Amino acid sequence: MELEALRQALDTYFNITAFQENDWLDLLSAEERGAFLRFLQSDFADGTWNGLMLENPAPNHQIDRVYLAVYPSQDVLDKIIAKEVERGATGALLFTYHPIPYSESQGEFKAIPTEQLEELQEHHISVYVCHAPLDCHPEIGTTVVLANALNIEDQGMFGAYYGGLACVHGQLTNTTFSELAIRLADICELPRLRYDQCRHNGQIVKHVAIAPGSGSLDFMREAAELGVDTFITGNWWLFGDSEFAKASRERIAEFLPTLKMNLLGTSRYSIGFVTMRDYVPDVFRPYNLETVLIRDEEPLK
Repeated sequence: MELEALRQALDTYFNITAFQENDWLDLLSAEERGAFLRFLQSDFADGTWNGLMLENPAPNHQIDRVYLAVYPSQDVLDKIIAKEVERGATGALLFTYHPIPYSESQGEFKAIPTEQLEELQEHHISVYVCHAPLDCHPEIGTTVVLANALNIEDQGMFGAYYGGLACVHGQLTNTTFSELAIRLADICELPRLRYDQCRHNGQIVKHVAIAPGSGSLDFMREAAELGVDTFITGNWWLFGDSEFAKASRERIAEFLPTLKMNLLGTSRYSIGFVTMRDYVPDVFRPYNLETVLIRDEEPLK
């Protein structure tokens, strides 16, 4: 399939133009920004920061394989590049949730190294980013998919997020806090949830909300106003010594004493992983494109 035709189909399906999400550069150093911007599509960098980020077409402009990943981390990109070298670099697309890597253990974002950006060019691997549009998609949105996997009933959306609503809340019966934590870990392919991501606050599990990423305080406040007793997100308590992680911990520590909800965190990665594994392959099936899911081992340990 031609890369441009696939781009147009994805832009339409995910309603890319509705999501203005151009604050990613704020997470990078000035040096990282300069090096990274040299490789980006101009309409991506100057636009919504969703859609075709890197256009590295094969000579015939055809795509016959799509890789699916949550982060374009160094390990993930190394695996993809190796697979493309092995098959002759005939033209591939990486469909990713984030435009830049994120370290769960360090709590920080980083730019893709210049050396890897050059390798992606050399081996005809283009990159398509779908972050907020995937979070807010009405059918395969990250939180909708997780809510369906948990059999949450009477679902409603909340949580304004760029151009849509990113959070789900609804009813969950006949379960306990510990049973819910075990089910979440199983769905997300985690050996268990981290103990510092489980906060039982004495609430019976009946009304559950799910938020993407690190579950902003605005999402938590809105969920509390809706009467939610159990709030699920990626990381509500960030790890690591980065300034980003420290600032997040300071904000949440100030808010926690006022919060009555139970809290469960899977990982920032897991929020995007479940839909990437279970639903996104169907997006490419009508185009007879092979999809290959690339797991990032760090968040799964």
